[in-house]
Amino acid sequence: MRDGTDLERLRGAFAELNERGFGADFDLAWRAFTKQDAAAETPRGPKGFLYSYAQAYADAFYAEEGWGVAEQPMPDWVKNEIEAMKPELLAAAGIDPDEHAETVEGVERGDYDADELHDDYVALVEEWEKIDDNHARVREALRHERIHRWHTLLRPLVIGWYSPDHLGEIVEVLTSYGLDVTPPPNEKTVIFVNPSPPQPASG
Repeated sequence: MRDGTDLERLRGAFAELNERGFGADFDLAWRAFTKQDAAAETPRGPKGFLYSYAQAYADAFYAEEGWGVAEQPMPDWVKNEIEAMKPELLAAAGIDPDEHAETVEGVERGDYDADELHDDYVALVEEWEKIDDNHARVREALRHERIHRWHTLLRPLVIGWYSPDHLGEIVEVLTSYGLDVTPPPNEKTVIFVNPSPPQPASG
């Protein structure tokens, strides 16, 4: 079993598989939004290819805790800045403040799902990012948190693959990195990398 976070072990396994002749680029797992996008962008190797994609990545690493499905949660400091600037950001985004406040109250009461606020928050973030160097600041913060905060599998990660003759090697490499893998029963089924079981307390 190799040391490191789930994210580091997945990156290491994908890098090794790429060296072994599989098309594999784990960075596509958070960049390519859909399964189709990732499959199209993944390089082909002589032994086949494998990939994950942002919708699966968000479910696995963030448990969809962002402001909408398949989005990395915004850093807390960004949320706090946006909340402090909300009146002016709402005006800049053309959002009725009374309607927004009513929706927020409805979500807090449990009358609405939190997704009801998704479009408002996307618009608020877009307006906030136009200020000074906020766009660059948040991109760097998201990258940092992806590596240092959101690096543990919370749910199984879906990995698509195509390699009729080398599935065993894919599973072997993933497993060698200490990942808990559910091998597919056939070529029409995805690979699942599961959250590691909790370790017993020492002492």
